[in-house]
Amino acid sequence: MSKSTRDELNVYADENQRIAAYHQASAALAENTAREAAAGITHETREYQRLNQAVIDAEKQLPKRFQKAARRGL
Repeated sequence: MSKSTRDELNVYADENQRIAAYHQASAALAENTAREAAAGITHETREYQRLNQAVIDAEKQLPKRFQKAARRGL
């Protein structure tokens, strides 16, 4: 297998950073949802909406080939 070029490594690193950001946003939303459910909150709070928007924004930053997979849980 040939050695990756610096540009290829930069693309790979960037894609992985975007995937990590998406996972972090998703995890924060899930943790918040669990806390709110445990507290008996049954409506969408401002915090839920903020975190949900962060997930949507992070998904938009994913490489196109990962966006559909993200909607299925990556």
